[in-house]
Amino acid sequence: MIKQSISVVLPTFNEEGNIKIALGNIYNFLKRNFLDFEIIVVDDGSKDNSWQVCSGMKSALGDTLRITRHQENRGYGAALRTGLFSAEKDLVFYTDSDNQFDITQILEFIECIGEYDLVIGYRQARKDSFLRIFASGAYRKLVHFIFGLKVKDINCSFKLFKRSCLFQLSIDRDGFFVDTELLIKAKNSGFKIKELPVRHFSRKLGKSTVKVSHVFTTLKDIFYLHNKLKNEDA
Repeated sequence: MIKQSISVVLPTFNEEGNIKIALGNIYNFLKRNFLDFEIIVVDDGSKDNSWQVCSGMKSALGDTLRITRHQENRGYGAALRTGLFSAEKDLVFYTDSDNQFDITQILEFIECIGEYDLVIGYRQARKDSFLRIFASGAYRKLVHFIFGLKVKDINCSFKLFKRSCLFQLSIDRDGFFVDTELLIKAKNSGFKIKELPVRHFSRKLGKSTVKVSHVFTTLKDIFYLHNKLKNEDA
């Protein structure tokens, strides 16, 4: 059993078909491997029955499950802000609620976290459309050019932090820029980052909430952070 305690954060938006399966898999895995853990679900204003499904799991999972609800959809970054900075355990991990990752690979990340401040995944044989993979590659190059951040898969939602390091960071933006923002701030803070490959599965239930309009929001967030960092260095 792993002595370090862990908080697992699950941002959720309209995932009624996935969240029960995700919670069951994560809880069973954590119970087998960790002496102390918590699961934090942040329902970001879901319009379906995600909140009701999570609430129904509370009796089975008990105090290990903490559920927070945004009355309105505020965005992926806002959901992660709520979840990550309410974490109480030694290690803080986040992933999505759509069951596209193998939660057991946390064990490989735990093996590395001792000498690193955060361990981040990159998707192998990524199960997304060609257009999305192409856009992700172009975005990665843009972020590298502007911020000097060079990682294989910025937006892979499989990341493990030491809580002591995470709580030195902040999340300013509410949208999908959150992965980029956290990694840039971690790099600028001198944190040691390790990348590991993770398996990626096709989404079986529900639909992705990523939209074309998010491209323009993300570009706005890039310029916001660039100007903020520039002013801080001035």
